[in-house]
Amino acid sequence: MTKGFGSRVALTALFLLLSFVYITPTLVGKLPSWWKGVLPTDKIHLGLDLQGGTHLVLEVDTVKAVEGALDLIATDLEDTLTAENLRYKHISRVAPDKVQLTLYDKGTADSVQAQVKKKYPEMELLSPFDEGGFVNIQLRMNDKVVQDRKDKAVSQALETIRNRIDQFGVSEPTIQREGVNNIVVQLPGIKDPKRAIDLIGKTARLEFKLVDENINAAIATPGTLPEDEELLMEKRVDQTTGAVSEIPLVVKRKAMITGDLLTDAQVRIDSQFNQPYVAIDFNSTGARLFDQVTAANVGKRFAIVLDSNIYSAPVIRERISGGSAQISGSFTEKEAADLAIVLRAGSLPAPVKIIQNVTVGPSL
Repeated sequence: MTKGFGSRVALTALFLLLSFVYITPTLVGKLPSWWKGVLPTDKIHLGLDLQGGTHLVLEVDTVKAVEGALDLIATDLEDTLTAENLRYKHISRVAPDKVQLTLYDKGTADSVQAQVKKKYPEMELLSPFDEGGFVNIQLRMNDKVVQDRKDKAVSQALETIRNRIDQFGVSEPTIQREGVNNIVVQLPGIKDPKRAIDLIGKTARLEFKLVDENINAAIATPGTLPEDEELLMEKRVDQTTGAVSEIPLVVKRKAMITGDLLTDAQVRIDSQFNQPYVAIDFNSTGARLFDQVTAANVGKRFAIVLDSNIYSAPVIRERISGGSAQISGSFTEKEAADLAIVLRAGSLPAPVKIIQNVTVGPSL
């Protein structure tokens, strides 16, 4: 009886000792050098219940993801028909699930339908109809493809948010899908929740667009512009006074290059003005396009647009080869760092809206 009791006491003492050894790295700030050789060094990561933090529920606007996919199809069709010398009046998205091509004659319409069937077999080709002396063709994304796009948008948004948070440096975050369109994010022990939330929700749609200087942007309005152009604002900060002003610019609606072609983005400091900027590198496709676009538009202004805001609009002085460029603007080093993070992690496929934001205190 005494022997069995002594064994249980010894076994209990051994388990207590092992527990103390494993929990020591969590309790002790700095371990002695002799400890790190053989003994465990991993700390227990504390969740929201132990150290508090931020609990977010995000809703992905999946309709915008479908509209974005259709906009890309419309742009691709413009390039395809131009390459095939097929004349068209206008190509655009006319509904959340449709693209419309407005053509000059029926002969061209027949050729276009053949091209569309070959290139986009997943799209439903609706019957052509005449309107105002033009022939109109509509492509419709079927319900199965629409649902697949929406599902992929949520999955891609989840991975993009995870990449951003990993680069932001939050220890042991919880990021998971909930329901059809929602993503739950838990950030234990977050020091700057506002900055993290801004980083998570930024769409970060980067586009390079040509500026149309033949139109006086100061008196232009969205209703007076051609269909293929838009009015955007460039924010400028006076380095002496700190005053912020917005300069209107008219740009081509179609992006010449997008941020999908980036491979890297890093913060650099301008040695002349001691201002931060973001250096970007394109992949092989992006480098080729950037070379072609800059070569064909020397002397013109090239607007660098992020989420419909112009960061800068420099003049193309010469052909730019090598696949590198820079984004400069009136931002702090922290803002430049966050911009680099979202560009490296990729843009969200659709906007996300925070529908629940709770700051949680430690409950244990």
